[in-house]
Amino acid sequence: MKQETGFSLVEMLVAATVFTFVVTSVSGLFIQALDLQRRASGIQKIEENAQFVTESITREVRVSKVISGDTNCSPPDPLTTATLTIQHPINGTVTYRYDKSSGLGVILRNDQPITSADVNFKTFAFCVSGSGPDGTQTRLTMPMTVESASGRPSTRVSASLQTTVVSRDLSIDLSR
Repeated sequence: MKQETGFSLVEMLVAATVFTFVVTSVSGLFIQALDLQRRASGIQKIEENAQFVTESITREVRVSKVISGDTNCSPPDPLTTATLTIQHPINGTVTYRYDKSSGLGVILRNDQPITSADVNFKTFAFCVSGSGPDGTQTRLTMPMTVESASGRPSTRVSASLQTTVVSRDLSIDLSR
């Protein structure tokens, strides 16, 4: 008679335990890799949106006359609505506004959003200095805090940024 051999119950339990341990470890690493990818994507969205907003505003402010903006905005208040109005030589009067009325902080140019729904501008301000009777060039500083708006709260990232631009409007009266 030929004796058939197979796995014993103990061998099967050990194999199942080892298999479960390996699958659990690999799936944990996979989830961590997905979270890292989501965070990297969030950082990229923040960078792209913040760069687009600052470049758009900077490009227009450089050749424009600043009509109005905030003069006391340090630190920026997340509950306020910041506004900047400029007189552009070609585009005419342009108004930029930080609006948080929809729950998501967005930057508007003439009441049209220029930011993506993928990011939330938690704070934003238009700090104008040098536009008074002192005859200095107008300087605009834009402090902001930007957060990725999609994904689980554990994968959201935020960044605090600031940029300054000087207006090239040379129509200042230097005869004083």
